Amino acid sequence: MRNIVLVILLAALANAQLKYKFCAPVETINDNACFALQRGDSEVSCFRVADSADCAIRLAQGEADFGVFNAEELLLAYPFYQNNIVPIQQLRHRDKPLEEFEFQTVAVMRADLTQMIGPPGAGFDNLKNGGLCHPGFSKSQWWNDYILKYFEKTVNSAECRENVSVAENEARNLRSFFGKACRPGEWVSDSSIDQELKRKYPELCALCDNQAGCTYNNKANHGHRGALECLTNRRGNVAYVALSYVRQYLKTNNTFEFLCPNGERLPLSSPTPCAWIKQPWSVVAARTEVADILRTKLPNWLRADSSEIWKLTLSKIIQEDSLAINMTEKLSLAAYLSKGRDIDLAGGQTCDRTIRWCTVGDLDTNKCRWVARAMMALGIEPRISCVQSNTVFECLRKISEQQADIITIDSNYGYVARKVYGLSTVLYCETETDKNSVIIAVVRSSADNNYPIKSFQDLKGKKACFPEYAGISWLSFVNIARKTGIISSTSCDYPLLASKLFSGACTPGIKDRDHSRTSASADVSTKLCSACMRSNNTSCAVNSTNRYYNDKGAMHCLAESAGDIAFVEVGNINDDATNPDDYRILCKNGSLAANPGFHVDDTCPLSVIIDSEVVGRKNNTQTDTTDILLALLKMEDWLGYRVDAERPIHVYGPFNGTYNLLFKDSTSGLVSTTSSTKTVEAYKELFSHVYQCSTGQPTAAANFIFVLSVALYHLLPSHT
Repeated sequence: MRNIVLVILLAALANAQLKYKFCAPVETINDNACFALQRGDSEVSCFRVADSADCAIRLAQGEADFGVFNAEELLLAYPFYQNNIVPIQQLRHRDKPLEEFEFQTVAVMRADLTQMIGPPGAGFDNLKNGGLCHPGFSKSQWWNDYILKYFEKTVNSAECRENVSVAENEARNLRSFFGKACRPGEWVSDSSIDQELKRKYPELCALCDNQAGCTYNNKANHGHRGALECLTNRRGNVAYVALSYVRQYLKTNNTFEFLCPNGERLPLSSPTPCAWIKQPWSVVAARTEVADILRTKLPNWLRADSSEIWKLTLSKIIQEDSLAINMTEKLSLAAYLSKGRDIDLAGGQTCDRTIRWCTVGDLDTNKCRWVARAMMALGIEPRISCVQSNTVFECLRKISEQQADIITIDSNYGYVARKVYGLSTVLYCETETDKNSVIIAVVRSSADNNYPIKSFQDLKGKKACFPEYAGISWLSFVNIARKTGIISSTSCDYPLLASKLFSGACTPGIKDRDHSRTSASADVSTKLCSACMRSNNTSCAVNSTNRYYNDKGAMHCLAESAGDIAFVEVGNINDDATNPDDYRILCKNGSLAANPGFHVDDTCPLSVIIDSEVVGRKNNTQTDTTDILLALLKMEDWLGYRVDAERPIHVYGPFNGTYNLLFKDSTSGLVSTTSSTKTVEAYKELFSHVYQCSTGQPTAAANFIFVLSVALYHLLPSHT
């Protein structure tokens, strides 16, 4: 009997070992497909991944076995895992099974311009002032900026003017070289800057049918048809388009010919047209250790005549609009990609500029490197470099000292970034509605409803618990205290004002130089730390030595009667250790909430604000600010929540199983500093008085001294 059980167990183990794990991105493969994939005697199971970058990491780590990648995704993974992942099947579109590449970009010119262009190999100087017909930029096509700009950047040696943004340098260079062009669509991802560039460089819209709108009349085929009509109508001398549209529209017309990257020319009838970029087809790729096994198994799994549900499901996932073709030649990633692409992505930069992104720790830095590579493959400029630090404060210091340029910070550090390190907002991170930072004032419930605190005026002489000095809860308190008149609205010394209002407080970080350039006096800081000092807690620090540090710590402070009121972010306190019925919220209108607990309507919290923001130096040049702004917005276009996006890496999502790297996972997008979104406006309001103080707005006392001085001046005898 024991032997039979052992045999069964061994058989079960062997069967389990036959399961090959297929990368299943959560956004493209639903649960139903995963369940179907594992039915019957399936040899395949779903391995959930966030995106193709996550799949590549899991393959390299041996956690998954195979997955589907397009060329852009392979370009992203290549520098990190050159030998860990290999392509085993090519996925050619069902309508193009004989095409060697997914697409090819070509330059087409009129054949009668041969003499003007010069002899083969002579370079491209004679293209000058001939006009460029370009398909344009749109989110409806999958040609990214690297592909769309490849021709124009290759034929024209870029000049970089120091005090001009990368985008404007690009426009100037194009005008200087081609003279005129039609370059439709958004050149940059900020509409106001885009319009300004088109106003300053109208020549780049001069060859369009609609010059004012910078568009072709014929917008079919993502602008490629319009570009070819621009060429055939003799508006421009050269068009940069996809080979497939040339074959469809011009066919073998001997009036035109291909212009090759080496300067030669070929007739349109050439069986091997010269292309500028040849995009490899998508592939099924596997980790190296199981690649040979899967090469033999996949053709059987993907057979069209199979009746097994799991095989039909796998075939539908992999071959939805494609045909899987076994690759007889064993190629590395580099060998496969380099048949048509420059895998080092070395060329094409307009300016040798870099945005230094400050990161905290190894995981943050690793994601930054992947995002930087993705942005390079997309042709986004300036390029990104990653500057690793140990803490957020170290990053803020590095940016202030010009050793780094940007970081995404939790809104809790907004005051410190501005007041201590002199930084300012580059872009606000729009927050998912249910993840906004909601700040509340909480008191302990009373069985007899005899609350010692029923309004903000009752805070006089009480003790308060704060998560952290200068954080959003502290600022929300200051804001409401100024509005209700319980502290002065003319003084900027908030620690002093709080110490006069409260009989004590726990304010972690009040003595920390990272939180303030000018430390509060010993008497003030001691009083604002006094509630922290209890038998079970003797620290006022912003770390684990202080039981009352952060939002949960502030609730401990309140629960243990160290304080009478706590100012906290509600999203950080909902845990099993906190019973909501033990607490009641003091609403911003100055009255207690009708019922115990933390669930109240939007009119009750002190603040409802965004969760994070991107900050940089306040004294940056306008050129640097524009470069950073446009690069981040273009990054969002391709790596954020774009409709029907095929993101190689999700910049706001988890990376390698870890959340809140580079951006908080609550981020839904980036918005400008002029945004009027309610949560952005509420966040700005928290700092309105901070900016007034920073700019030296005179206080009431200062005004009195000034008036008194003027009066004395007029009363005293004049001096000669």
